[in-house]
Order: sequence, then C-alpha cells, then structure tokens
Amino acid sequence: MLKHLLATATLTLLAASASTAFATTTVGGATLIDNATVINGTVAPTTYLSYVSGGNGAVGFATGSTWGGLGISASTAMSTADHNWLQFDPGILMHSANAISSVIGIPALDHGWTANNTGEFWEPFEFRIFGCTGASTTACSEEGRITKVWTLGVDNTGSSKNADDWTTEWSFNRSYNYFAIVSGDRLVGGGVPGFSPGEGEIDALAVGHATVPEPSSMLLLGSGLLGLALRFRKQA
Repeated sequence: MLKHLLATATLTLLAASASTAFATTTVGGATLIDNATVINGTVAPTTYLSYVSGGNGAVGFATGSTWGGLGISASTAMSTADHNWLQFDPGILMHSANAISSVIGIPALDHGWTANNTGEFWEPFEFRIFGCTGASTTACSEEGRITKVWTLGVDNTGSSKNADDWTTEWSFNRSYNYFAIVSGDRLVGGGVPGFSPGEGEIDALAVGHATVPEPSSMLLLGSGLLGLALRFRKQA
C-alpha cells in the first residue's frame, strides 16, 4: 500500500513539473512558449541600455506608414522608447552599466497596424534576447524567457501608441552586462506568418519598471489607503 502511494505521489509530482515546464501563455492571437504574467496596462522603464553594435542599418519611425529614411543613427533609434526602431539582422548588442538579470524589450511595429494590434501577425514578438558574457554576439549563450507582457506597452497616447503594445520582460538565470537582440520568436509553432524572421523592429531595451495602474485600480488603491488611515486614527 505504501509503495503504491509513493509511486502515485511520484507520478503526480512529475506530472506537475511537466505541466509547469511546458506551460504557455496566450496573448491575443499569439501563444508564447513561456508562462508569462499578462498585465493590462503600461510600464514605465527607468533606465535604457546603450547601443553597442549590430543591426542592418535600417531605421524608421513607427507611425504605421513611415518606413526608414529618417536620417537617425542606430544608437539614437535604440536610446529610448520614442517609437524609432532599428532592424536586428544581424543581431543588435546592447550594454547595461550594471549587471542585471532581466530586461524590458520594447517593440516597434513599423507598418500596417490596426486597433489593438489585431491581425498584425504578432510582429511585436518577432525577436529573441540573449544574455552575453562579453561585448560580442559570440559570447551570448543564454536565451531569455518572457516572464511579463504589458498589453499597452510604454505609452498609450498619440498616433503611435500601438507601436509598443505587447512590451515584454525577459528574465535570465544570471546577471549580465551585455544582451543581444536577434531574429526569431518564442511563439508556439515558431515563425510569424508573412514576415521574414530577420525583418522585425525593436525600439529599445530597458531595465527597472513600475507598472502604471489603470484609473480603476488607482481609485481602489486610494480608497484602501483612506480606509487604512481612518483605521489608524480610530485606534489612536
């Protein structure tokens, strides 16, 4: 009987670990191979990584119609979340002054989006990020995993607000000073229909964030703090 119970417990544990290992997250019409937390709101990065090298030289502004020809440098395109993008074929190498174990990948959908980024073939997920032990793409071995997705990206105002929807947090098993953005994706089945795996665009890599609450969440937070203050006052 005990042997049977132990065997059953072992199978249960193995099944649980297997389901966790292969857990996926569906965001809109895209199914990630990762088990990520989906946050319905925007994210506010605090520090941007700096451009080192890479990209194919094509840059643009994510208005939904303008492509390339902006006369900006690759480093300018990657310096902040401003909807300027750089293509990553070959891979783009970025640097962080401090060693970090997670980065925020800010996409820049450069053409043809629709409301809420529906029917876009999921260009925002059309890249992969690796941690690197040195300032060379040959020193990049650990592929990050997507652990968070902010549905509204970095901002939700202006004509380009859809450009950074589905901003992602990528986590690693150790801390790095260098990160590489390369073509590909972390979608079930792989590939983004209708698009070259090397043509995707990215706006910036960032670190440090505070999720910006939706108005309803802020009201709830305010009422909670008021209630707490009244409780302490009553106790006093």
